Amino acid sequence: MRVLERETHLRHLGKHGLRQRGMGLMGLLVTINLVAFFLTLLLKLGPVDVQFWTVRSIMGDVAVQSDILSPGPRGLHESLAKRLNINSITGIDAKNFKIEKQREATDRIDFASERRVHLFYNIDAVVTFAHQVIAKTH
Repeated sequence: MRVLERETHLRHLGKHGLRQRGMGLMGLLVTINLVAFFLTLLLKLGPVDVQFWTVRSIMGDVAVQSDILSPGPRGLHESLAKRLNINSITGIDAKNFKIEKQREATDRIDFASERRVHLFYNIDAVVTFAHQVIAKTH
């Protein structure tokens, strides 16, 4: 039994004594830098993505309620502009929406936007969004 314990103990001995177990200083620094990098991405790009999801929600609401709005593309543009203002959406206005007549009593609302977000130093991220809904009109 004692021989087995001694062999196990010797396996853990390296060339210069005990072998290292766990993460070293360099591994820790690399891990901290990776976590900081991805946290920066989340904090910079997260609000832009949340804003896009809000715009998608607004478009869905306008499409559902389009039959009670004033008819035509102008009424849809006005409703979109009001809802963007109410939800404090900045950088996006009714000009980003393109409304096309599809068939009788339906319009297609297209949204396309591109945002440039400064990350750090001379590195920017370009985020593009596109979404479309069909609105039933009178």
